Amino acid sequence: MIPAEIIAKFLADKGITRAFDVAGGMIAYIEDAISKTKGIKCSPNHHEQACGFAAEGYARMGGNFGVALATSGPGATNLITAIGSCYFDSVPALFITGQVNTNDLKKNKHIRQTGFQETDIVTIVKSLTKYAVMVLDPNNILYELEKSYFLMKHGRQGPVLLDFPIDVQRTPVQLEQLKHFFGSPEHKKLSQINPEADVSKKIKRLEKLLQTAKAPIVLVGGGIRTSNTTKELSSFTTKNNLPVVCSLMGLDSFPEADKNFVGFIGSYGNREANIVLANADLIITLGSRLDLRQTGNPKLFAKNATIVHVDVDRHSINVGIRSQLSFETDLNDFFTSAKNIRTVKKNAWFHFIEEVKKYFARPILHKKNVDSNTFISELSGVASPASTIVSDVGNHQMWLAQSWKTKIGQRILFSGGMGSMGFALPAAIGAYFAKPHNDLVVVCGDGGFQMNIQELETIRRNKIPVKIFVMNNKSLGMVRAFQGVYFKNNYQSTVIGYSVPDIKKIAYAYDLNYVAVERGDKKINFKEILKSKKPTLIEVKLSVSAPMEPKVIFGKPLDDQHPFLNEKKKRQLKVLKEELQHGK
Repeated sequence: MIPAEIIAKFLADKGITRAFDVAGGMIAYIEDAISKTKGIKCSPNHHEQACGFAAEGYARMGGNFGVALATSGPGATNLITAIGSCYFDSVPALFITGQVNTNDLKKNKHIRQTGFQETDIVTIVKSLTKYAVMVLDPNNILYELEKSYFLMKHGRQGPVLLDFPIDVQRTPVQLEQLKHFFGSPEHKKLSQINPEADVSKKIKRLEKLLQTAKAPIVLVGGGIRTSNTTKELSSFTTKNNLPVVCSLMGLDSFPEADKNFVGFIGSYGNREANIVLANADLIITLGSRLDLRQTGNPKLFAKNATIVHVDVDRHSINVGIRSQLSFETDLNDFFTSAKNIRTVKKNAWFHFIEEVKKYFARPILHKKNVDSNTFISELSGVASPASTIVSDVGNHQMWLAQSWKTKIGQRILFSGGMGSMGFALPAAIGAYFAKPHNDLVVVCGDGGFQMNIQELETIRRNKIPVKIFVMNNKSLGMVRAFQGVYFKNNYQSTVIGYSVPDIKKIAYAYDLNYVAVERGDKKINFKEILKSKKPTLIEVKLSVSAPMEPKVIFGKPLDDQHPFLNEKKKRQLKVLKEELQHGK
């Protein structure tokens, strides 16, 4: 066999049904081998960045890993944004790049390039991968595949990259002579897990903290999904009567209908959720790194709270926000250790939460023009539990996070750490191939929509029944709002010099159904749209100044969002805080 065939068989044996690619000369042997291997297919995109995002969507929905292929040079460098997205959001993905012949590789570091399109992609992506290597010896093919597979899934998950010169791809090898990673000294060394010290003592400390706390809360991050512990989370919070707030990446880990759900927190979070979090005296953080978008000003975050932090990545603990108790462990192990903890319901705390929800939640607005949050809320109301929702990046992402009512069984895919516009369309394609029977919804802005617009052809060609909601405010709204605050309304490149094509014509060009939503009082049959088997483009026409509210102004605490509370609301909140303090 040749290494290209071994790669194809390895992927198929691991349950990978699709490898996302753009054809290229230096990857042609691997593409050829995949096309001839049972159980796996190449799934062509129209840009390598889209291949990477599709691989990410496939991995996140399928519970396996994703695969993206690219040729040398520009093909490989076009993958970088998607590689970074997988790295920051802990997504296991194998990126395979072709490379020039080994004889054409530059031998002198002072020479920029020898072979045509020769590019040292391994050095470029080392800071964005768990492992990256150029495979120069064909006899190392299985070793490197097995090692990459192990590293993708071990500990905090993430992407790896294997770079194959084209002559290595086609050099015959003897299977019985190939080295294996599994069982090797390196495998045994990398498999060693330093057990969390004094777990039983820490669990007892946690139980004592829960019993003495007056206002405990659980903050859920993306680690719940990557560790596949949504059921364990539900059991833990139900048994211990613990309210739950979610970060952006943790939002689909906990259903909105659960009595313990409070809301989405952060700089663009639900006001009621931020107020509740700010008044907690114990915060149990599960699988979240507590970044600035979650905490606002770190010096003002939860000033009266004890922080308990659970994360598989020890480097994500005590960064910006100091914890008083930490567990450097996988969430599966944490929930197993904590399963016998029992606490009592804090009635005054739950009363405070309910009152805060009553007085400070964003109202549903029925205005003459489309209200973005109301639109998203109503759309979520008719979406089936078996839905995959994929968001792009921008104001619409925050409207979705604020107002989508997550149901059990639904998945919401966000680009978190990288926050890349252009994520949604290709990620939805990958998600579809992982879960083809789920209803598929994309929510994007007019800006992000255009960044990978070529993937509409991939959708058309594969007859993917996705419903694409383009929230069109004819501007780059999130940056536009930033310019309004800090640059005296100089909307350079967000409105000035920016434009949007006729989206209706775009829909027809790619043979998609088209629906326009122009007024808040216009009745749109969302159920009919969502159950259609044909891909549909829904243009939601918004004002250029469609607001993204509430939001935290730089330097302000999380619970003091703009637009600021009026005096009446401030007095209401003060009374509620006093009642909580006195246990009423």
